[in-house]
Amino acid sequence: MRIRTTAMLLATAAAMVASPALARDGAVYVGAELGAMKANDSDIDVNGVEDAITVDYDWDLPDDTGWDGDVFIGYDFGGFRIEGEYSMKSADIEHYTSNIRFPGGAPAGTDIPAVGDTDVNAFMLNAMGDFGDDDGISFFVGGGVGWAKVDFDGFGAYANQPAYLDDSDSGFAWQAFAGVRQAISDSVDVHFKYRYFRANGIDIDSGPNSIETNWASHSFLGGISFNFGGAEPPPPPPPPPPPPPPPPPPPPPPPAPQMQTCPNGTRIPVSQVCPAPPPPPPARTGENG
Repeated sequence: MRIRTTAMLLATAAAMVASPALARDGAVYVGAELGAMKANDSDIDVNGVEDAITVDYDWDLPDDTGWDGDVFIGYDFGGFRIEGEYSMKSADIEHYTSNIRFPGGAPAGTDIPAVGDTDVNAFMLNAMGDFGDDDGISFFVGGGVGWAKVDFDGFGAYANQPAYLDDSDSGFAWQAFAGVRQAISDSVDVHFKYRYFRANGIDIDSGPNSIETNWASHSFLGGISFNFGGAEPPPPPPPPPPPPPPPPPPPPPPPAPQMQTCPNGTRIPVSQVCPAPPPPPPARTGENG
């Protein structure tokens, strides 16, 4: 099936991976994914004969390949997410090899072109962990379990022959995935994801034939999600307090005291009294006085 629309979606998402990411803790989110899918070859047991038929699917990028798309809703616990998912997958059958005589087809052991496709509808419950910086690119890895319906639609040897298998069965399915995610606004994310999907125990009673098989695929998906009600970012820290005022300047030094010079030549403050001069020496008298 042609997937030119898928390629355009992936290119658009790649062009938007350039804006800062924001925290998603506590948010409910919804989104969708679309991408290319490679269905594994299916070995089919027919009436107890193991691997009686091997079905090969188209895988020729960019035009002839399967496709995978889904919608989902989830909750982000902060580092861990849980989500419910509904997906649809489809792959054209390219050719088959049969170890038994195929009605309307070539003898056993012949590899011949085929018609028809396989469609899968699945309801899955996923859990995943997030790693990285909430303000930049983050990574996620997880898995899921659920229920899938696998429908072989018109599988046969030639378009002008009745279909050999045109029926479906439902059963347990599981998947594992990993990817990279980045925000493009405060409520919108884009991501890229690889997914391995497997549905086991497909049992179909189609006319006289009893069919048993498993179905698996590899998908490369681009997606977008919208977040609602996440935790408010913390307020910015308060500004630092103003610096304390500078200390007052020291008092000026006291003025120098006024000085005076005493008769004896000493200098003393004017507030002090000069010392009295010494008395004069006594007068000398003669011997005969």
